[in-house]
This record gives sequence, structure tokens and C-alpha cells, in this order.
Amino acid sequence: MNVLLGHIDFAPLMYGLVMFLGLMVMWWKLTHGRWLGLMIDIGVFALVFKLHGGTMQGGFAAMVAALLAGLVFPMMLRR
Repeated sequence: MNVLLGHIDFAPLMYGLVMFLGLMVMWWKLTHGRWLGLMIDIGVFALVFKLHGGTMQGGFAAMVAALLAGLVFPMMLRR
């Protein structure tokens, strides 16, 4: 008998946390006038989500890619 509940799947929890983090970052950029970073986030998310066919794994990959691109690309473009 497995009393440790080994059948629990944490993937939806991670998906929800990354989704919340992505929305929070986009909201912060919107309210603080960081338009370039916001457009990069939206553009990268839309591109990667479309390339992955709209699946849950594609959405997760798109959110992670948009978060990373929204942090790195504006720093690179400022130089």
C-alpha cells in the first residue's frame, strides 16, 4: 500500500505557476510602460505557441520562451 500518494502529478501546478509568473511580468511591463519588453513577450509567446500546435506542452514552452526573451532581448537592445 502506497501511503505517500505517488500518483499525484505536479505538472499542472508547475504550468499554473509559470502562467501566473508570465501574466504578472506582462502586467508589470504594461503598467510601467515597458512597451518593447511587452511586445517581445507577446510576439515570442504567439510564435512559439503556434509552432507547437497549441498543445499544453507548447503553451508551457511558449511561456518559458517569452519570459526569457522578455528579460534578455530588451537588455541586448539597450546596448
